[in-house]
Amino acid sequence: MGPRSRRLRVVSLLVVALVGCASLPDAPCLVGRTETSAWLLQLRPSSSLPEGCPQGQQYQLLAASQYATPGVLEPNHVVFQLIGSSVEPVEGAQASGVFESVRAPPGSDVCTVMALTPATDDGATPVNAPGAVGATTYRLSAMEVLSDVLHRGTELQATASVDYGIPGCSDLGYVAQGVFPVTPCLDDSICLPDAVATDLPPPAGRGLGSGLASDVRAFCNKDPALLDNPEIGFLLGAIFGAGRDAYVDADGNAHDVGVCFLAEPFPSLCPDGATLSTSGPCVVGPGSNPH
Repeated sequence: MGPRSRRLRVVSLLVVALVGCASLPDAPCLVGRTETSAWLLQLRPSSSLPEGCPQGQQYQLLAASQYATPGVLEPNHVVFQLIGSSVEPVEGAQASGVFESVRAPPGSDVCTVMALTPATDDGATPVNAPGAVGATTYRLSAMEVLSDVLHRGTELQATASVDYGIPGCSDLGYVAQGVFPVTPCLDDSICLPDAVATDLPPPAGRGLGSGLASDVRAFCNKDPALLDNPEIGFLLGAIFGAGRDAYVDADGNAHDVGVCFLAEPFPSLCPDGATLSTSGPCVVGPGSNPH
């Protein structure tokens, strides 16, 4: 092949590549899978709750998995396991459903799971409960997962109905918002995305980065409803080193360790025109999301 033919071939390949890039399909529907971390799900009441029921927002830890049939192009099956539940059979502690589509609908970054099976936590310890609760069942629906190329299924929101297993406290409505991965933190700066190689790892430094996308607005959530929930507090401490007085500094002082969470309602992205840098995505801090 002569030089001219080689040049024409290179040009042809570049044209094909550019055309291919211009027609890339929408991102596949995904959830952040929890081989190395977990989801933190926050439940915010969608209306006032009856007296005698747990009050205010609550939290749950979830493990997520995703399944597809080999060689078959069909929407993936997703499963969220309630961490801490010992319900038998194990499927009773799993909220499972199917994405509505294989890929995010054209023009959308969001994939949907309309209905999931109810999941029960027999060890739930919600805060602000007037007394002991029974086995607590969560029913999630209309779940939206941010599944574009940058976020790859690491944020979600859903409608939640909770039954605390006590009279008058069934079918309580919540807005559920979830983030993946769980990253422990001492302050908001730990929730910035970029790793700083010279820093300590979380919760005291940014040696590993937060694991969040570069355009997500986040903060270090030390909500008492998170840290004072016995079940969640134990799991956070045992698995992630978070919780009350979980970090002791070089001077022997103990510090509460929170979890990096979303600072705005789903999808908690930086506003248009925000400047992204290694010092942070737009701004970190509590934001408008009620915590």
